[in-house]
Amino acid sequence: MAILFKKITMPVDLTDKDSAKKTYPQITYQYSTPSTLEEIAQELGQTSGVSEGEAFSVLKDFRTLLKKKLIDGRTVNISGLGYFFLAAQSKGTDTEESFTAADITGLRICFRANKDIRLNMGTTTRTNGLNLKDVDRINKANASGEDNNPDDGNPDDNNPDGNPDDGEAPDPAE
Repeated sequence: MAILFKKITMPVDLTDKDSAKKTYPQITYQYSTPSTLEEIAQELGQTSGVSEGEAFSVLKDFRTLLKKKLIDGRTVNISGLGYFFLAAQSKGTDTEESFTAADITGLRICFRANKDIRLNMGTTTRTNGLNLKDVDRINKANASGEDNNPDDGNPDDNNPDGNPDDGEAPDPAE
């Protein structure tokens, strides 16, 4: 299976709309269906030796306990998986003194993956089946009736100097 991405162009300095612009990848899930709790429970049951129902029940309980621990003001560290934590959202205030809890407009649950499951762009990950596909090129090829693979996942294809860009795309939600 391929990981689909599209390209977005953003100013380098988000506070200055006239600053230079760069193009970044953004992973898209537009063409896939999400995995469900039932699907994960079924696969977990097949690989762990417990029944699908037991796995489903444990996952549901985990979801409930995760939310409870986060609301209690704690981070959750699942060894080998990663950290779950809360982040606050607000429009901000002019001074620190004028900021109150009422200025917080929302909370979101964040996750930082443990190094054991992080996806690295090194050769081992690529040889383990990681394949990146540019959906803009795929759509363009389909529209023109071409029957070739517009992007074989080689990170050096788009860089004339052969060196992949090691920059990380900014989070457009922030």
